[in-house]
Amino acid sequence: MPDVQHITRTGQFLTTVAELTMLSPRMRRIVLSAPEIAGRDWPLGCDIAVVLTGPDGREVRRRYTVRSQDGERLVIDAVLHGHGPGSSWAQELRVGGQVSFFGPRGELPLPPASSASWLLALTDEAGLPAIGALAEAAAATGRSLRVLAEIADDAERYPLAAGVEVRWLTRDGRPAGQPELLTGALDQLQPGAGPGYAYLLGESRAIVAVRDELARLGLSRPQVYAKGYWNLNSRPTR
Repeated sequence: MPDVQHITRTGQFLTTVAELTMLSPRMRRIVLSAPEIAGRDWPLGCDIAVVLTGPDGREVRRRYTVRSQDGERLVIDAVLHGHGPGSSWAQELRVGGQVSFFGPRGELPLPPASSASWLLALTDEAGLPAIGALAEAAAATGRSLRVLAEIADDAERYPLAAGVEVRWLTRDGRPAGQPELLTGALDQLQPGAGPGYAYLLGESRAIVAVRDELARLGLSRPQVYAKGYWNLNSRPTR
């Protein structure tokens, strides 16, 4: 078994596309392979910066959450939102192609059970790969994860670990990046017993609005991890 490097600085990887799978009409699973992947530590919910070529020929980078890693194989899931270099890249990939990226960066915190007996996640499509990894890590500690997930329609349901309590909130033609679906779903949610912890992933402005509503569940700011994965009024980061 190779020695795992527990280091914080990012590295550069040149990988081969080993496998491609459509998880839904707008979510594509990409499996990358390289020997160097096995020699690094890939923290929970970390991301990588894929090196792409923009429309003007200049280098651009788009960040993707590491869904899982096993030996020399690294899995990322990409939303095919139909615009921007990241979506075009994910749509056009073919098995055997090469992908260069930098990483890993960041980590999703998983507080101990003594400080968070229940866990809640609120997300849109962009955050679902991170929530998928989180659900598996939470299950390993004996805790379940409740999920409120905004998606375009029922066809976009994302595969989550067995036992995850998830409520799918479909936009059904309404624009993405608005807080109303998630804040409305909170009206019907009761907090668990004991202290809790929440994860909030999605459009940057929307998560600010949703974060302010989590106080009704008794969650203070230190009990909420919030991260903007994309911006409605700028180019997508994924």
